[in-house]
Amino acid sequence: MRIARHTTRLVASAAVLAAALSLTACENDTKKTGSQAPAASSQPESGGQGTPSSSGANGPAKDGGSSKAASGASGSGAGGKNGSGQAAGKGSGKGSGSQKTTAACTGAQVKVTATKVNRPVNHMLLTATNTGSVPCHAYNAPYLRWDDAQAATTFLDKSKPQAVITLAPGESAYAGVMYQSADGSGSGGYTARTLGVLFANRAGNGSTGPAVRLPLPKGGITTDSSAWVTYWQSTAEEALTW
Repeated sequence: MRIARHTTRLVASAAVLAAALSLTACENDTKKTGSQAPAASSQPESGGQGTPSSSGANGPAKDGGSSKAASGASGSGAGGKNGSGQAAGKGSGKGSGSQKTTAACTGAQVKVTATKVNRPVNHMLLTATNTGSVPCHAYNAPYLRWDDAQAATTFLDKSKPQAVITLAPGESAYAGVMYQSADGSGSGGYTARTLGVLFANRAGNGSTGPAVRLPLPKGGITTDSSAWVTYWQSTAEEALTW
């Protein structure tokens, strides 16, 4: 009887021990599964941000790093936009700079010459060359003063071009001058020794800048009330068409 009882106790103890071992194994499995879940859930998130995770154990740290990286990428993306914005701004600044209102040509940056021509008769050709470093507009027609005449020479309206003549540095504009009508219809003729040239302002209601004073050919030029000057033209041929 004692042996049977002892055997029964041993069997019962073995069963309890086996149950305990089984319970411990289950708890360990549960703990392992629980530690992997955040790592598994963090991987899609970091993957969604475009930052790969190298290990589940380092998942949270990688997530933090990937969040910073994503934020940094977003920041640099914003910076890229800002950079683009600034670059565009600079571009605009330059278009704004290149789009700044071009000033009227004046005697300060334009060299003017007057040449007597054979055809048409009683004509001269004015050539205005931009000697400055920036473009300028040759508005309307030049204001001409023969010697100390009070009134400027009449503009030939029909010679007005369709667009304002803009002179880049080194470029020239031209104007034809008829100083005396060949049919003798003018009056108050006199011989001028010099010719003053002034450039028109943008509004077209007067001159701007310093005048250019040109000496006329030896013996001077005889002019009268019939004299006129064309608007500025882009070629000498156009200026002498009238």
